Amino acid sequence: MRVENDLNRGILIAIEGIDGAGKTTQAATLYQYLRDRGYRVLLLHEPTNSIFGRKIKESAVNGRHDPYEELNYFIEDRRYDVAKNIEPALREKSIVIMDRYYFSTIAYQGARGIDLDQIKAMNEKISPKPDLTIVLDVAPNIGLSRIKQRGNSTPNHFERKTYLTKVQEIFKSMKDPSIQIIDGARNTHEIADEILNMTLNILKPIERVAIEID
Repeated sequence: MRVENDLNRGILIAIEGIDGAGKTTQAATLYQYLRDRGYRVLLLHEPTNSIFGRKIKESAVNGRHDPYEELNYFIEDRRYDVAKNIEPALREKSIVIMDRYYFSTIAYQGARGIDLDQIKAMNEKISPKPDLTIVLDVAPNIGLSRIKQRGNSTPNHFERKTYLTKVQEIFKSMKDPSIQIIDGARNTHEIADEILNMTLNILKPIERVAIEID
């Protein structure tokens, strides 16, 4: 029996960007590619379906919470996700792909006036840092157009052009060793290839040589 694609530690990859940037498509594409090639891989989406995640999702439809109350919901939802999903998978030496992670919280809550460094510190206190963070950069009008094309004719409370412009600016201003900013307005396949190449460059140095087991 041949064991392939064994890693000596877990890998955490976050795919970020404004609404309509293409995060879900790219996260799913990367997940499928790695899974088909024998990697142990987990795809997660935030917010989760925890009680805190549900409050966040409801606020998108019914109206935003107070900025600090909303930030607390994101923190508690992420605390749940880290304990239940992310850390166990990393301990099992899996590749964890996040469709949104804490850089989204920094950008979206920062756009409401909360200090960016404060949000980052709160998140990094409870969350593993990503090995690779992909920020899909698209103009808000493109993101909103994509949202309408997929059937959401009325943007939710997180999907307002003026607000998303602030969010995009924060994403582009972020300084972190894990962040790679990609032009998200290009062809979907071109973007997927670029993300895959970045991922493989991280995996190669930490992959174990495949071994033969009797």
